[in-house]
Amino acid sequence: MRQVLPVILGSLLLAATLPAQNPGMSTEYTRTLTAVSEMGHSTIKPEGLSRSLTFEEGDDPTIAAHPVSPHTPVPAARKAAEAAERLAKKKLRQEAIRKYREAVALDPLYFQAWNNLALELNAAGKPDEAEQVFRRLMQSNPEHVVVFTNLAALLSGQSRYAEAEAVARQAMKLHNFSFSANYVLGSLLVNQRKFSDEAKTKLEYAQVKYAEARTLVDHWPDKAAR
Repeated sequence: MRQVLPVILGSLLLAATLPAQNPGMSTEYTRTLTAVSEMGHSTIKPEGLSRSLTFEEGDDPTIAAHPVSPHTPVPAARKAAEAAERLAKKKLRQEAIRKYREAVALDPLYFQAWNNLALELNAAGKPDEAEQVFRRLMQSNPEHVVVFTNLAALLSGQSRYAEAEAVARQAMKLHNFSFSANYVLGSLLVNQRKFSDEAKTKLEYAQVKYAEARTLVDHWPDKAAR
């Protein structure tokens, strides 16, 4: 089975149907899946590390809708971050990094600028620095599941699956009904050839929103390696 990296940003596809239930899935999970199916949630095609917080809207169907980020960055910091984004799109990594550093210096609470700074550091060949930023964000902004999934993706990209799994489990403790957290943990277990009931349950839950999770479940080995 091919490796599936836990990545989360992508374009919206058509609504998913309710998957067949795993006998080991909890009643609470089953109720949530049924409710989500009736709501007609969209699926997401994972494509890369997430630069935006918008994917968090609807990621956890058990909580009410809320603003993606309650923090409003100071105007100068926002201006610097927007300039950094334009540079990043042109793949001018060092210039983008400088602008993101300027943004977070102006507004140390600007989560999205910190997140995107880490992504640019990773893209510029500085994964250690990127990891440090993500780990600090996990402590300061644990309400954002994106930081956990981005760090897990970074570690998975380095084949550090056990460490990535530990991060995914931290995400699950804080975001138990997050589709992305379930997808990340399930796919990481598969990457380690842990075709366990736990991995299948996580992917069955996540496949409501993630097409790749459904593909993994559909091709589950008859005799799973434990």
